[in-house]
Parts: sequence; structure tokens; C-alpha cells
Amino acid sequence: MAKRNRSRTTRYNLKSYTESQFNATVRRISSYLRSLASRRSTGMVTADDVHNYLTREGVNVGQVRTRLSFINTVFSNGMFEQMGMTRSSRPQAKGRAISTYSIA
Repeated sequence: MAKRNRSRTTRYNLKSYTESQFNATVRRISSYLRSLASRRSTGMVTADDVHNYLTREGVNVGQVRTRLSFINTVFSNGMFEQMGMTRSSRPQAKGRAISTYSIA
């Protein structure tokens, strides 16, 4: 039987993050969102943007609590302010209403 090809991305869960790793990832996400907001004509970012970033970083889609921890930390640190609501574009969210944020 052939061996399964293993992905080279690292799979994280919240327990595997040290505090410094978690904070460094939050800083990278915040920087990414500020850059993304400045490139968009509306200047808005959503949790979907954080989900996309975490997927690229290798955080498993099924690790909901880990993803929510990052989202809550990023949007509650004072750099972003809530502006309104929109529908999610992610298939996992199935069109649910989500908040939009702008740079504070």
C-alpha cells in the first residue's frame, strides 16, 4: 500500500501555541488586515479575511476555537472598529451575517 503524502503545512491547535507565538501571529494578522483594508475601495475587512489568512498559515478549518480565538483577539485590540454587517462569502459560514471592520 502506498504511503499517504503528508502536507508540509503545520497544523496548529490552541494548545500548541506559546503566548509569544500566539501574539506574533496576531500581529501578522493585524498587519495583513491593515494592508488589505488600505487596498480595498471600501476600506473594510471581515472575519472571512482572517479565516483566509489562517488557512494559508496552515490552521485546520475544523479548529473552530483556535480560529475564533485569533479573530476575537485581532478585532478586540482597538486597531479596528465595527462598521456594519455583511454576508459571509465562505462556504462553511453559509451566508451568515458577519461584522465588517475598518481601521480605527
